[in-house]
Amino acid sequence: MNRNSNHYINIKFQTGAIDREGVNGCQVEDVISVLVDQLKSHQNGDFACPENSIAISNLQTANYALKVRKERMEDKHRGIETHATF
Repeated sequence: MNRNSNHYINIKFQTGAIDREGVNGCQVEDVISVLVDQLKSHQNGDFACPENSIAISNLQTANYALKVRKERMEDKHRGIETHATF
């Protein structure tokens, strides 16, 4: 996604499994972590607000859910049956 010539974002996501394809891009979790860091920096400056805190909390929850999913998928790959717990 590109915004304009002065300010843009270009993200290349991982395609395929790392063990088969190698690292060829970032994970969704990486992008979420960058967003959390950016919002935390806003909270330490002129843009501090309750909405940033809510956004940080929700992004951290999303990262936790993705971590649980990854662990469950790794367990499944090893033949261990697990269920997500929130």
